[in-house]
Amino acid sequence: MKNSIKYAALPLAALAFAAVPAAAQSEAGPYVGVSGGVSLPSDSSNEGEFEAEVPATDDFGSIPNGTDLAWDTDFDTGYTISGQVGYAFENGFRLEAEAAYSEYDVSGHSELLVGGANIDGVDSAVLTRGDASGANPTVGEVLADGQGDVSNFGLFANVYYDIQTGSGFKPYVGAGLGYQWVDVDYRPSGVAVGEDDDSGFAYQLMAGAGYEVSPGVELFGQYTFRDMTEDAEIPLTLLPATLEVESQQSLLTAGVRVKFGG
Repeated sequence: MKNSIKYAALPLAALAFAAVPAAAQSEAGPYVGVSGGVSLPSDSSNEGEFEAEVPATDDFGSIPNGTDLAWDTDFDTGYTISGQVGYAFENGFRLEAEAAYSEYDVSGHSELLVGGANIDGVDSAVLTRGDASGANPTVGEVLADGQGDVSNFGLFANVYYDIQTGSGFKPYVGAGLGYQWVDVDYRPSGVAVGEDDDSGFAYQLMAGAGYEVSPGVELFGQYTFRDMTEDAEIPLTLLPATLEVESQQSLLTAGVRVKFGG
């Protein structure tokens, strides 16, 4: 289901473009906008590997260098804000520069796999290399307390097409390319597992509708699917390993655009 929303958005965008009237006209001019709303992050299937051997102890065997490491992370609903500067053309197209920020908390982690084996039921000292004890929580119990958060800041170049309806109501579709910085803080049960940042190219697909409430002032609501072209690579602090963290989001936002001149 990871890419189902993205794949569903593509045919919808194609249908919207096919429905554009041939004689569509729009008032030209520059504009600025602001928007905010909720971020609905997809769960992250974190994957990586150990980059050094973890020595054996009296209670636990060694973990060889290169051993696969993976676990799943669930996120809570977060928030997003963004600002836009653009130019609308008479033919219905808009070009836009956007700065966007989003943040969401970790709900919990689960299914920790080391070398393909699930160790959720093992004494958590297997990770800290402390002494095994019946008083220690299991790995799964530590991970289930999902403290931490993920934040994203991106700069995007967007193109939109406003579908003219002959009224103040205008549906639109769009797409954008840009660059995004991701900051990851994983600290289940207060244990600092991974806290670092990474960056990379990102893209987004948009669909929404605007309504002109007065000359030059438009309210709009928008759905955005946003993802990076590659997962963020986060070095862990608890273990000698690097983890790939996904930052796929669905964003539901509302805002206002103000057009100048024209």
